[in-house]
Amino acid sequence: MAINYIRVSVTDRCNFRCRYCMPEGKKEFIPHSEILSYEEIAEIVRVFAEFGVRSVRLTGGEPLVRKGIESLIYQLKEIEGIKEVSLTTNGFFLEEKAEKLREFGLDRVNVSLDTLDPEKFSFITHSGKGSLSRVLRGIENAREVGLTPVKVNTVLIKGFNDSEVEDFVKFSADYGVEVRFIELMPVGGEFFSRENFIPVSSVRELLEKKFGRLEPVKTVKMGPAKSFRVGNTGAVVGFIPSVSQHFCSECNRVRLTSDGKLRLCLMSDREIDLKSLLRTPGYSRELLRKTIAGALIAKRNINGIEALESLGCSRKMFTIGG
Repeated sequence: MAINYIRVSVTDRCNFRCRYCMPEGKKEFIPHSEILSYEEIAEIVRVFAEFGVRSVRLTGGEPLVRKGIESLIYQLKEIEGIKEVSLTTNGFFLEEKAEKLREFGLDRVNVSLDTLDPEKFSFITHSGKGSLSRVLRGIENAREVGLTPVKVNTVLIKGFNDSEVEDFVKFSADYGVEVRFIELMPVGGEFFSRENFIPVSSVRELLEKKFGRLEPVKTVKMGPAKSFRVGNTGAVVGFIPSVSQHFCSECNRVRLTSDGKLRLCLMSDREIDLKSLLRTPGYSRELLRKTIAGALIAKRNINGIEALESLGCSRKMFTIGG
């Protein structure tokens, strides 16, 4: 599988404290001096573009808490070969920032939204009771300014939001967004357990029992998500079997953490330190090219065995970028 997509975390900080992403306890955020600068991110993406990367997704933490994110978007869109720059957000700041993000070249957004119930939303995110309404307004605003298609990422958690599957189908139809059901991943915390894990196959079975056979949505994009139309509801849903199925043979992406580590697989602790390379006296782009070329060769040998053996990586999700 050709690698044509890179996920770039621009910060580990976030205005929410989602329980599966940023577990309880004291948070030691990365000092700002250790975070990649926008110029360093652009330099890395520039080389990846030479190797065929065409799509960049900005993540966090919450990417919209980092000042001047619009300037990074502009820089990335100016790189030869980069066709799309998108962003994953919790949606809290979209109401005020969507229009400016679009003006600076952002193509589309994914919004993390695990429940449509205001009280449960406050519980899972450790946020105020008005937060859900603000996120919903942000989703509407993103659609209005053209950050489309807007996709909503919903992590399935047994006993928490498994009763809301049909509500999310209605939400998809009413808001004109695709809702993507994602399996809870065993990444860097104790929130994950077999007791609160739900395979996406069970959600698909539930929907087909209610609405009939789901019709596949044709897409030219590669990746783990498979999208379907839900009967005559007007809804589109996707399924990402992050744990129950390995899709290594279809993986088209690598990840760059905010502190400059290149991760070839979300579920593996193996990392390549690109920041140190960039900050070494006498840095040359040719050395960066050779390092990335070697990393892409190593990527082809990943088959998910590490994930199976370790049941996840030690880093917490907010330090990786998802």
